[in-house]
Amino acid sequence: MADNAVSKKPGFIAKAKRFFRDVKGEFKKIVWPGKSQIINNTIIVLVVIVISGIFVGGFDILVSYLVKLLLSLL
Repeated sequence: MADNAVSKKPGFIAKAKRFFRDVKGEFKKIVWPGKSQIINNTIIVLVVIVISGIFVGGFDILVSYLVKLLLSLL
């Protein structure tokens, strides 16, 4: 009985073939973005990076000023 259960399991090669067949099927489902969508998304990312940099830089300047002010009082 145990021999039947072992013999029904697919081998490594069969599993690998099935995996790559499934990967190929999944790649066919991918909808790639067009050129205009890529450009729009890139612009959005760059704008968010610049805004984040300005925010972090301003916060850093503010905190460093407050720390210097506190240290001068001590």
